[in-house]
Amino acid sequence: MPTLRRATKPSADRILHAAETLFADRGFGEVSLRQLIAAAGVSTTAFYARFDSKAAVLDTLTERLFADLHTEAVTTLHQVRDLDDGIVRGIDLLCARFGPRKPLVRLIVAESGSLAPMLSTRRRSYTLLAGLLAARLHALAQRGRIEVADPSALAWAIVGALEIQIVRWAVWGDLDLTELRTQLLATARAILPTERTP
Repeated sequence: MPTLRRATKPSADRILHAAETLFADRGFGEVSLRQLIAAAGVSTTAFYARFDSKAAVLDTLTERLFADLHTEAVTTLHQVRDLDDGIVRGIDLLCARFGPRKPLVRLIVAESGSLAPMLSTRRRSYTLLAGLLAARLHALAQRGRIEVADPSALAWAIVGALEIQIVRWAVWGDLDLTELRTQLLATARAILPTERTP
């Protein structure tokens, strides 16, 4: 008697991959849930076992993109020699994470204001990045290496200014990836105080 083989359960990753491709090609609002389910090759039941909605899929894509960035940012910050090295490494990391996923970054920037869970994810991500930067700036100020009155305010100013450059690249198409890196470096260096040598 032949052994019956059960089909493997479709993974959330399969749904996420299909969603990222479809959303990039057509836009979030133009992709129906039915189209997403068909592209992922899953049943409606399988989809709802993993996600509550199409918006939840986009939120998960956003969370994963930023989670990868945060994990690597913590490691990167521990390896920096000085403030400028931190700027270069941080921006290289940002370009490496965002560059290959430009359509997703464009979608996140364009859609996050209209989807509450995604806006919350983006807010948490920016808060974490600003917090990491503020802690580093505070440590440098405590050691007398930079002069900064409010490390948190400065960190948020940097996050905001860098986001504008990312919008120019991902949404407006004003910059290619090489120009993005150049503009991010110039922006960060224009805002940050000069570090004193020890």
